[in-house]
Amino acid sequence: MIDITHITSHLWQKLADIIQYPAGWFMGFLLFIVDALSGGRLIIYIVIIATVIDLFCGIAVSIKRRNFAKSELMRLTVEKLVVYGTALLVFLCIDKAIAAETNLELALSSGLIGVVITMAETWSFLASLLILFPKNPFLRLLSKALIGEIARKLQCSEEEVKEALELGLPSKEQKKATAGKDMAGENVTDNIEDGEPLDRGCEQDL
Repeated sequence: MIDITHITSHLWQKLADIIQYPAGWFMGFLLFIVDALSGGRLIIYIVIIATVIDLFCGIAVSIKRRNFAKSELMRLTVEKLVVYGTALLVFLCIDKAIAAETNLELALSSGLIGVVITMAETWSFLASLLILFPKNPFLRLLSKALIGEIARKLQCSEEEVKEALELGLPSKEQKKATAGKDMAGENVTDNIEDGEPLDRGCEQDL
């Protein structure tokens, strides 16, 4: 049984994160323009590609964290594709009905839904990539924006994610002074290298 509520709630949750940042608005605007220039036919392929990329990124994170769940990730991906495909089909039919009445061949509603889905899936796989490569300079440009998504994936608090990403941490002198403290109260990111999972103890939710 496909859990539509779970999929849609996560979709809107990601969208709520995305629209808080200029980069999110820019990504959405760019996707919408590209889809409009293609006549509304490109967005379906973009949705599929983004969803599949998110699947492989999720599998990679699971392997890195020794919490491999390929069957569960595959099931979730299939469910998402069914829900996304149904939503796009419904809004494509709406666009066709509007076009029949107005003689305007526009795919505004289906394009908008496709853009929202693509943005959510892109946000998700960027968070997975940042978990895999926390030292990557390009991904770190988006680190503040992706904190909420990473926290949900790892089932950690946002404060723990901020600490692991070295955001808002003490100065170098303070870190040196606390270098010998117990791991529970110590910054644990100094030893994180590219290719290591961001988190070492939280249970992942992918």
